[in-house]
Amino acid sequence: MTERSPNVLWIMSDQHHAACWEGGGREDVQTPNLKALAESGIVYERAYCNNPICGPSRACFLTGQYAGNHGLTGNCVQGFQGEAKNNLARSFRQSGYQTGIIGKAHLPKKWLGEGFEYQRLCDLADADPEDPRSVHYFKYLVEQGLADDFDLGGLPTDHPGASMRAFTSAIPYAHSVENWTGNEALHFLEQRDPKRPFFLQLSFQRPHDPYAPSEESMGQYEACKLTLPPTADEVEVRRFEGKPKYQQDYVNGTQKGYPYVPNDSEDLKRQLAHYYTLISVIDAQIGRIMDWLKAAGIEEETIVVYHADHGDFAGEHGLMLKNLGIYEAIHRIPFILRYPGCHAGRESGMIESVDLFPTLCALAGLPLPAGLDGRCVAGVDAEFSKSVICEWDWGKAPQSRVIAVRLEKYRFVYYMEAADDGELYDLEQDPGEIHNLYDSSSMKQVREKMLQIALSHLLSGVRRLGIDHDRAIARLSPPGLTRRVFKHGVKWSSVCDSVMPSKSG
Repeated sequence: MTERSPNVLWIMSDQHHAACWEGGGREDVQTPNLKALAESGIVYERAYCNNPICGPSRACFLTGQYAGNHGLTGNCVQGFQGEAKNNLARSFRQSGYQTGIIGKAHLPKKWLGEGFEYQRLCDLADADPEDPRSVHYFKYLVEQGLADDFDLGGLPTDHPGASMRAFTSAIPYAHSVENWTGNEALHFLEQRDPKRPFFLQLSFQRPHDPYAPSEESMGQYEACKLTLPPTADEVEVRRFEGKPKYQQDYVNGTQKGYPYVPNDSEDLKRQLAHYYTLISVIDAQIGRIMDWLKAAGIEEETIVVYHADHGDFAGEHGLMLKNLGIYEAIHRIPFILRYPGCHAGRESGMIESVDLFPTLCALAGLPLPAGLDGRCVAGVDAEFSKSVICEWDWGKAPQSRVIAVRLEKYRFVYYMEAADDGELYDLEQDPGEIHNLYDSSSMKQVREKMLQIALSHLLSGVRRLGIDHDRAIARLSPPGLTRRVFKHGVKWSSVCDSVMPSKSG
């Protein structure tokens, strides 16, 4: 670290579709602060996550390794005891940076402790299994008398959001998770040690579902006036014709909720209006932080990066949410990077989650640890990928183990439990991924080439804790108190008298 070492503001959101921002392609969405960041930085138009669900994806960013190497392939992170040989935050901390994380971590507690000296967390995935108040935001809601209105997880069957994903939250905007996250980030910045550069991960829990903005936030988007993406009629008109059988069975069967199959185009637009509202709310909080940096006179000496952990269908293929194959809507993510001396513009080279670690180290002048799977994608040493992958272990056929490979022109999706029922799309001719060419004889050589890439990747890593562990946690009887509040829709007021004083710090 030198006297001129840059600060790092690492902003992450959850489940943000790559096109859903002002500059990403969907003209309806209003995000003036992301637009301003993009105009002064680099927009990576083809950035991809390496896993389509929260915990494993975030671990790829933090470790600079694919899931098969860092070993976390399931979402129940608290039981994970594996070592993180590499830890992005720890690298900066050991180099003298003051490190902090505000918002959603969804990472093993040990990794957080090694990397972040300051923590203010909001997601119950990060809580002690027996005390949801061990997460700072839930404790805050308890103190405000709002814990029974917590709606960032499973919902009671009589809740208006139980049967659809979009609804208006009972939590006022002043106490929303976005405003809380912004307030906590400003507190960190105002109280930081000015003699040390900072490394702050600002991690917003949404626009991940439930799509539940506060009442004060609603009204910016009029659902009936929204434009649907070109593939929005795939469920209603094509019924996923030519796609894997399990996908056809899902969209033609009883509503299961994940992904959400809207009842009609009106319902889909209503979902999008709520989803876009959350994105705009997050954008406003980003604006608060950027304004503070400018007022403090340190904007020009701060590296700022914004990205999502993975995507959302956001209306593509007629769906909302995720967890049905690995389409471009889920694999591709928004990614904007600004650093001192960068030349603003757009970059079309392909990058992936694991590239963040070596890129930030290079920009900050930190030594690069061995064993990273990514590469630097900024500055004179920028190097881009010819192929990017996204792997997922869902734990039940046919998605028990699935991997997507994205080349310049093609997307290939391989299901290890259903090898004869895969997906292959020519994205130059079919950017919406409507026509599955997996069984086309004319695509045999392409299919074999991409299968070789997929299998080589799958055989290169070893899983240590995955979806089987997640399902074991879910079968616990009785489940821990945090899981009952988080996933089972149990109200805090019905259980709070029976628990010990808060374990939070």
